[in-house]
Amino acid sequence: MPFLHNSVHLWRVWRAGVRVNIIREIAFRANFIFGITRQVLWLATFIFFIEVVFRNTETLAGWNQAEVLVVLALSRLIEGLINTLFSQNIMGLPELVQKGTFDFYLTKPVPAQFYMAFRNFSLYNVGNVVAGIVLLFYAVWHLPQFPSPSSWGLFVVLAACGITIYYSLLIMVSSLVFYLERLEALWGFMVLFSEPLTVPFDVFPRTPRLTLTYLIPIAFVVFVPAQTLTGRLVWWQVPVALIITGIFLTLANLAWRAGLRRYSSASS
Repeated sequence: MPFLHNSVHLWRVWRAGVRVNIIREIAFRANFIFGITRQVLWLATFIFFIEVVFRNTETLAGWNQAEVLVVLALSRLIEGLINTLFSQNIMGLPELVQKGTFDFYLTKPVPAQFYMAFRNFSLYNVGNVVAGIVLLFYAVWHLPQFPSPSSWGLFVVLAACGITIYYSLLIMVSSLVFYLERLEALWGFMVLFSEPLTVPFDVFPRTPRLTLTYLIPIAFVVFVPAQTLTGRLVWWQVPVALIITGIFLTLANLAWRAGLRRYSSASS
């Protein structure tokens, strides 16, 4: 089966890249330790901030302290996975195009988008993943009701949808580099996508909340999976998440292919 054969080939390519990147990170232990320390301190600062807030109130937009900690934990866990797997690679696309080194990606025996997005494995971001998992289990243990197995199953599905949506948004924005000479603003777009992920979206007014849910659907990255674990999920959000994921993944691939048709080597 061609699809199975291609999937196995891509898995082997990615696994080889992971092995190389782990060896490289181990060679620079100080940088790895500093990266992990920075992430732990960042998380500790946010936990302290939440503790201060809930000393003066019992709920935040209807969410209690344990539920807000679930959101924070998922923001660390999911954003950590995103940064570990692909976001740092996609952020480097403008430089690759400007220098003409993107030409080498087009000659690889794998899809250019796959190799560009997943070529490097950012090991030090695993610290966010581990910290997020630890905080998540601490938070759900203090919920009024521990999530059921079906809730955990839906959480995994919705978290995968959220990561795919985030990936699609980054591909769509980064594809603009094929039309523009420079795209340093890509980092600003990434900050725009990630900053709201650490709070329950119920704190936002109605219009921004709807915009961040359906027009720029980053609510599905952290907030909707958090609703699953806190018992706030409405059944129709599951098919909506699947539909939005399919739409944005399709749009991302269309934007990428259109950009490749416009691409001309910087060395030509």
